Amino acid sequence: MTESNVLQLVPPPRQLPELIAALRSWEPGGIGSWVLAARAQLPVTVEECRLLAQKIETVELSSLEFERVIALVGISLGLDYRRRLTVGKTIYGKDREVDVLFRDARNGNRLAVEAKYQRVTGTADEKLPYAVLNLATLPLPGVIVYGGGGFHQGALHWLCANTRATDICRLADWLTVFFAL
Repeated sequence: MTESNVLQLVPPPRQLPELIAALRSWEPGGIGSWVLAARAQLPVTVEECRLLAQKIETVELSSLEFERVIALVGISLGLDYRRRLTVGKTIYGKDREVDVLFRDARNGNRLAVEAKYQRVTGTADEKLPYAVLNLATLPLPGVIVYGGGGFHQGALHWLCANTRATDICRLADWLTVFFAL
């Protein structure tokens, strides 16, 4: 019997509360050095990562936990990452810190991610134009990843019409197309 004919039993994905607990206990690294996809120890399976991204609007996360979900999505696709890396300047000339920077180890292509998480409606919509203008100042390609369900639909329509942006639920597909994975 060849290896490709062997069936492997895979446990069903854990429930959302267990996934959130795993996310919160995970130390993602990536500050000061690259986290290599080939060596990463992930707290969730690829299927659980997709489930977590799809259910993001039903849970309360901090902005740092949202960035962890973004890093998980990318690394589960085989992308290396760094977090909280200074890259370029803002529109006001201050140092610009990107939330997550992905790298494709096959060719070195990179993508900066600006994370925007808003759980409840409020003034977060007003920060989107600033994020769009700053994205244009980056010395490399970038994308705004949003989630949480607290943005007004009109603001999200404007965002997606004016820059590279995607919902966290679609991030895996977006990265697959961008990096040709």
